[in-house]
Amino acid sequence: MTQETLTRSIPMEIWCQLAREGSAPPVTICLEGDSMRPLIRRGKDPVTIIPLNRPLQKGDVVLFQLGERYIVHRVWKLKPGWVQTFGDNCWNPEPWFPEEQVLGMVVKFSRNGKVHRLDTPRACVWGRMWMAIYPIRLCYKRLRSLAGRCYRRIFPKK
Repeated sequence: MTQETLTRSIPMEIWCQLAREGSAPPVTICLEGDSMRPLIRRGKDPVTIIPLNRPLQKGDVVLFQLGERYIVHRVWKLKPGWVQTFGDNCWNPEPWFPEEQVLGMVVKFSRNGKVHRLDTPRACVWGRMWMAIYPIRLCYKRLRSLAGRCYRRIFPKK
């Protein structure tokens, strides 16, 4: 049995417990939500997560536990002992939570058979640029919503 096959067969709860203990192998999973689009597509792009092995940085894509849910988001802000994350397709950040709730880091994902690494300088720059244009994306979303409301008011459905 290969290591890749072994890592895919570990239930997420057991992997997270091993990650807390510092002995988890890499695990590859598909995400269930759309919060990391366009980077990672729901159910289509498997991501490989490793236990946290270095201090967090802005722009890292991490797995954390919030209540009973396991979430993969990008690190938005850091302060000593605390983390705030933001999904690439979300309009509001998650509330601040203790850094101990971060269980692992996404190091790569696959799309259409091609592996894309997230731990390269190029990927870090892309992540930071995506976060930097958040105000522009938010403005675009609000303008598009306003345009849609105006259109529906001018051209109501019959």
